[in-house]
Amino acid sequence: MKKVHLTQCGNFTARHSHDGILNEPSHAHQFSYQVTFYGPLNDEGFLIDFREVQQFLQTHINDYLNHADLNALFPYPTTEHLAIWIFDAVHAKFPQLVRVRVAEAPDRWVDYEENSFQNNDEPTLAPYEPIPTIDLALPTPEDTVEPTQVLIGIGSNIAPAKEHVDQAIAALSQVGEVKQISPYIVSEPEGFADQPDFINAVVLLETTFAPLALLKKLKALETQLGRTKTFPNGPRVIDLDILLYGDKVLFEDDDEFPLFIPHPRLAEREFVLKPLSYIVPEWEHPQLKKPIYRLYRELMKKKGTPTCKIL
Repeated sequence: MKKVHLTQCGNFTARHSHDGILNEPSHAHQFSYQVTFYGPLNDEGFLIDFREVQQFLQTHINDYLNHADLNALFPYPTTEHLAIWIFDAVHAKFPQLVRVRVAEAPDRWVDYEENSFQNNDEPTLAPYEPIPTIDLALPTPEDTVEPTQVLIGIGSNIAPAKEHVDQAIAALSQVGEVKQISPYIVSEPEGFADQPDFINAVVLLETTFAPLALLKKLKALETQLGRTKTFPNGPRVIDLDILLYGDKVLFEDDDEFPLFIPHPRLAEREFVLKPLSYIVPEWEHPQLKKPIYRLYRELMKKKGTPTCKIL
């Protein structure tokens, strides 16, 4: 039977420097890649179901790497290691894969076949170490829902806190479409006073992830963005919380990530209600049956003196 080569393309934007090390903090560059499959055609005349390939590339490559800080993802964040990671990820799902080409410019590209490289530049590959494994399982039906609007609270108080919030908002594109972003709020710490002030914001996100699946994705993003475990109410690089999920009221007693929707302390927190009031003042709290602007007004009447300000 005739064997053929077929190629599928993708692209994403990520931060990197100009010397092959992909860790420049403030510049984003466009990357493109090609995945090439080889093998015999089946009875219908197809090598592979390219609709499935397109879905896989979008879900597990483009969305994961888009706007990422590659230095935070890979121990040796070079173009070559990026090619290895894409090859390993796609090959695990589609064994017909034979080659990955990654280009950060028309004149700067790397081809990777299993255990071998070709490129048009001097290789920058550091001594190879295994690249962290990413969960490549396709979402199951119970993980997905119809597109739903969700409000995500974001906070950081470890310098540079504003940049950490910026990075978190960019990373949310991996789990949905960012519709609105509140003004950034400076707030005093609660529960443990001896720490820097927080930078907070709220994002209106449209997602197809079910609530618990979304929570798990957010916790993975926190880790990706550099959060490590500290003590309760202590300093943190980034915090991502589901505040409201449509009009749902639910509790899921997951062993690892207990989920409460709405967020149980939403109505008590000025640093949450203030940014919410800027973007969704009329959104009704599904338990308290009051819009956000009224909850904010009631809280401020109770507190008397504001403790948050716009950055």
